[in-house]
Amino acid sequence: MVKLTADLIAKQALGHNKRRADESVEHYLSRLTHLPFQNRGIDSIDPIPPCRQLTVIYLYDNTLSKLENFNFAENLTHLYLQNNRLQKLEHFDGCPKLQKLYLGGNQIQVIEGLDSCMNLKEIYIENQRLPEGEKLVFDPRTLQCLARVLENINVSGNNLDSLVELSCLEKLEELTASNNNLENLRELIQLLSVWPRLKRLDTSRNPMCTRARYRERLIVVSTTLEMLDGKQITDNSRQFLMSWKASREAQQIREKSKADLYDRSGDYTNNGNYRRSIMKADLGLVKKGQFPMALVENAHRKMTPRTNKFSGFFASNSFHNPEPNNSHPNPIITFQDPSTQTFFK
Repeated sequence: MVKLTADLIAKQALGHNKRRADESVEHYLSRLTHLPFQNRGIDSIDPIPPCRQLTVIYLYDNTLSKLENFNFAENLTHLYLQNNRLQKLEHFDGCPKLQKLYLGGNQIQVIEGLDSCMNLKEIYIENQRLPEGEKLVFDPRTLQCLARVLENINVSGNNLDSLVELSCLEKLEELTASNNNLENLRELIQLLSVWPRLKRLDTSRNPMCTRARYRERLIVVSTTLEMLDGKQITDNSRQFLMSWKASREAQQIREKSKADLYDRSGDYTNNGNYRRSIMKADLGLVKKGQFPMALVENAHRKMTPRTNKFSGFFASNSFHNPEPNNSHPNPIITFQDPSTQTFFK
C-alpha cells in the first residue's frame, strides 16, 4: 500500500520537478505544476495544501479505489486517472478549473459529482469494468451542468444502447461511442440535428453499423461532420451524397404522385357502385326530359337481364329492321333518329 504524501513527492519527483538541495519541502511543493506519479502502486492520497499551483496530475495505472483530498488542487486543469479501481466520482468541488478528465478502465457506473466543474471540456470514461448486464449511467443534473461547456466525450465499451441522455450537450464537437450496443440508427440521425457543432463521430463496432447505407445516411444528415469512424469525410464525397439524396427524394415524389393518380382513376373506372350510380342518375335525367328518348332503351338494356344480346334492339319501337339481304348474312341495323345515331357513334 502506497499513499501519496508530501514527503513522497519531495523524495521521488524526477526531471525538471526535482527538488534542489537547498530548497525546503514547502517551497518545493508550492512551485510544482505537474505531478507525474503514474504506475507507483498508489492506493490513497493525503491532503497536500502547499501544492496549489498544480495544473496536471498523472495518477494512471495505480490502485486508487476512491478520490479524496483533492480540495487543494484549485488550479488543476488535467487529471489522469485511467486504469485504477475507482467506483464513484466525488470530491471534485475543489477543482473548478478542471478541463480534461481521464477515467478509462475503472469501475465507475454513474457519471456524477462534476456539477462544480464548469470548465470541463473533455471526459474520457471508456471501457469501465461494469457488472455483467449493467451499463454506464449519466446523472441528469451533472449533464445539465456540463451542457454548455463539454466538447468531447468518450463512452466506448460501456454497454450503451442509447445516446439520448447526451442530447443536452449542445457544444459537443467530438463523440466516441464505439463498441456498445447501439442499434437504433434513426435515433442517432435525430441526435445529429441537435449537435450542430459535432465534427468527429465514432460509432463503429455497434449493431447499427450493419444497416444499409449506414455511413451515407449519417453524412448527408450532418453537414458539420469531418470524421466518421476514423475516416475523413471530403467535400466531394459529401456533395455527391447530397446530390444522390436529392435525386432519390425527387424520384420517390414522382412515384408517389403516379400512384395517387392511378388510385384516383381506378376508383372511377373499376368501381361497380360508381357505374350503377351513374346509370341511375342518367335515368333520372331522362325522366325529366333532358336526354333523347333513345337513351331510355340503352339504359333499360343495361339494367335488365336478357338471354339474347340483340333482343333489346329488335324489341324497341325506336329502331327499324329492314328486310334481310341475301348478300349480307347478318342484317344491318340502322337508327331512325339521326341524333341518336350520332350519340351512339
